[in-house]
Amino acid sequence: LKVKQTTAQDNNEDGATKEEDSTTTAPKKVRIPLTQEEYTKFLIDSEHQRDIQTTQHLAQQILHKSAEVDNLVARLPGMDRTRDMQMKRIEELLERNQQVAKELEEAHAVAKRKLEKVRKVLGETTCLALGVEEE
Repeated sequence: LKVKQTTAQDNNEDGATKEEDSTTTAPKKVRIPLTQEEYTKFLIDSEHQRDIQTTQHLAQQILHKSAEVDNLVARLPGMDRTRDMQMKRIEELLERNQQVAKELEEAHAVAKRKLEKVRKVLGETTCLALGVEEE
């Protein structure tokens, strides 16, 4: 392991050494911090790079989830209708609901009347079969 000590004049404006600045395809040399100041700068730079990667990853996830939500919303029933068309459809459904509710009430009233008739006939038949007189 060969460690090169660098001085302030060996570094350019962004803190990279002149060796790191070259555009060769050689593997990037890792510079070991020798002072507390270099270590602090290294730590801050590392955290900054990690923050950038995390932010980019989260941004990609947000874009992906946003696209999924858009697809789900586009597949909702009625999304191809305008607001006026939807309001008209709601009014039609409300009218139909009221009509069906009225029919249900009428059917319930008929069922109650038939139940009373059945109970009356059943009571009379039972009394006749048992030979008991009704009061």
